[in-house]
Amino acid sequence: MRYFAIPILLLGLILGACSGNLRQSTLQSNYPAMYSNPPAAILIIPPDNRTTAVDAREYFSCSLSEAIGKMGYYVIPVEAVYDVLRDEGLYDHISLEPPVLKNLKDNFGADAILVSEITQWDKAWFLTSGSLTIGANFRLLSTQTGAQIWDYSSRIKVRLESSSEGFLGSVIDSALKTAIEDYFQHARSSNLKTFASGLPFGKYHPKFNTDMERYVPPTRHLDITISK
Repeated sequence: MRYFAIPILLLGLILGACSGNLRQSTLQSNYPAMYSNPPAAILIIPPDNRTTAVDAREYFSCSLSEAIGKMGYYVIPVEAVYDVLRDEGLYDHISLEPPVLKNLKDNFGADAILVSEITQWDKAWFLTSGSLTIGANFRLLSTQTGAQIWDYSSRIKVRLESSSEGFLGSVIDSALKTAIEDYFQHARSSNLKTFASGLPFGKYHPKFNTDMERYVPPTRHLDITISK
């Protein structure tokens, strides 16, 4: 029996360490600054589009305000922010150095800046179905300290089903599904799922400060498939 003692002991230690990591992987343990000094007002800067889909940036950024607002944060009006950034020549690239973040706080009243990166925007079509896979990385930077206070990433596949029977109907449906409003709705669904999964409740949410022990994956990554 002594030959099995060491392997069993090692197995116990491994399982204990794993369970400890799972217990510690909570919103509060991952993002302590979101609770010690929670931001109330968030400013969204234009996403960095790393894909070949030229229009992905516009569809994506238009859907971010709702997703963050639903989690209990005040989102500084995106159109007003983007107009100012365009006028200042900062729309396509903005420095995130502490002095710049402080200026954004002073001029817009922002507690944090949302920085996002679109890493995947892939469409796939079949005879009776299709999908759009959206991948993105997110960061929140404190305008007060310049520190990163939250980060998360997601890859969400939106499954599309044809509503028509037969080959011709499917082709027509597929063409319709490439319309602008569809792309916006898919980006909206993706962002709603992402922020609901990984962002702590903000000051304006009725459940503020009740989600500290909510589990968040150690990888801080959401990878799911949803139906339209």
